[in-house]
Order: sequence, then structure tokens, then C-alpha cells
Amino acid sequence: MGFLHLNEGEIFIQGEKIKPVSDVDYRNNIGYLPGELGLYKSLNALELFKHFRKLYDMEIDWEYVKNLAERLKLDLERKMGNLSKGNKQKVGVISALMGKFDILIMDEPTSGLDPLMQREFYEIVKERQNRSKCTVFLSSHVLPEVEEFCDYVAIIRQGKIIEISSVQELKDKSLKEFELDFMSKESMEEFKSFLDSNFPEANINYNLGSHLIFTVNPKDSRKLLKEISDKEWGGELIRDFTIKHSSLDKIFMQYYKEDDNE
Repeated sequence: MGFLHLNEGEIFIQGEKIKPVSDVDYRNNIGYLPGELGLYKSLNALELFKHFRKLYDMEIDWEYVKNLAERLKLDLERKMGNLSKGNKQKVGVISALMGKFDILIMDEPTSGLDPLMQREFYEIVKERQNRSKCTVFLSSHVLPEVEEFCDYVAIIRQGKIIEISSVQELKDKSLKEFELDFMSKESMEEFKSFLDSNFPEANINYNLGSHLIFTVNPKDSRKLLKEISDKEWGGELIRDFTIKHSSLDKIFMQYYKEDDNE
């Protein structure tokens, strides 16, 4: 809208420094879904989309809009004032997707959507990316969604980006979770003593009976795997074990834990 102006720094979009904020050229190439929606209560969704088309002089594929509404189960003829939070969110999602944008910026896009609609939303976005090669930026606190659907993540702490990485790279350098099932409690206790002596940075998350779950640094995981595979504990082999990457939730919390320790 041109209400906010840069007070410092520069912004580059697709390799080009943006023009003054009064010039809307670059904004016509960006679809945006804000975290807080301000919708005209007296308009229905279709009327709102037509208003946006005139306001931003956008080219819109109305068949695509109707298809999105069908998939998201949104009544385009119903007034905004009569819509639930979830249905208002669907209006915001479609308004961000309806133009032929190369960049989509979405703030908490699945807020208010039920699990089925959340999954449908991400399927729609993936189809859009495959069809038009657009770039999607989204902010979300629903980290399992981010882990499943995003290629790259940026972790923000105290207003600053402290990590940018692909999801897979982030997992590869994160703590590894070992889950071990022993033949007896005695063999598990022997292993725990070994773990405490040789891998002091290991953190035990769960310990009950003959079942043990702990995390170790990735640099130690290969060495520890050899110990688990080759040795007997209390005269017995380990019954079963699995190794998992840390979830994005746990990785995120680890960064904030580091902040608390500083």
C-alpha cells in the first residue's frame, strides 16, 4: 500500500534492488498472505477477489480460483462477516495464490485450517511450484509441517536469523537419537556405564526396564553404532535398536537451549 518506507538496509528481489515503495511493479509479482487478515465483512469472497484484481491490476485465471475454492471447500458467495476463522483463512490463501506470482510470502498459512485442509493447502502449493517454478516463503510454528514440506529453513532467535540450511543438512548435523531394546535390565545397566564413561555428552531421554533412548552428537554416532553392533552387554547382544534424526522441533529447541546457556 506504500504506507511503510525503508529506514535502513536494502532489499533485493530476484537479484534486483527494489524500486521506491511507491512503485508497485515488484509488488505485482508477489502473492502475500498476512498473519492477521483484514477482510470486508459486507463482501463475499468472489467480490473481494475482483476488488483485488482492480486494485493491483492483476491477471487472474477465474477457473483456477474456482478450482481452489472447491478443493478448500470454500463458498465463494458467502459474506466475509459470516465466515468462520478457518474459512476466512481459505479466502486469504486463495487471494495469495490467484495471481501469476513468482514469489509467495505466507505468514502462518495453515492457521485455523483443519488437518485435512492443511494437507490440501500444501498439495496446492507444491503443484503451483511445479507448474510455475515460484518461490514460496512461509513462517510457521507448526514445525512438523515445515519439516515435511519445506526444502530450506531459517531459524530466527531474538529477531535475527541464526541458521539457514536445507532441512536435510540441518538433520545431518543435529543430535542423533538412539533407541535400544536390551535382553535384560542388567545388560542395559552395563551399557549405560559404558555410555557415561565413553560418551559423556550423551543425553538419556528415556530409561525404563530394558528400554533406553538417548541422543549423541553426530560425530559420535558412527563409533557408537560399531559398539552397539559388535559387542555383548552382560553377555547378551542387544535385542533391537533404531537410529533417528532429531525432529525439527527438537533441533529448534536445541538452538534456543544454546541461547539460554549463553
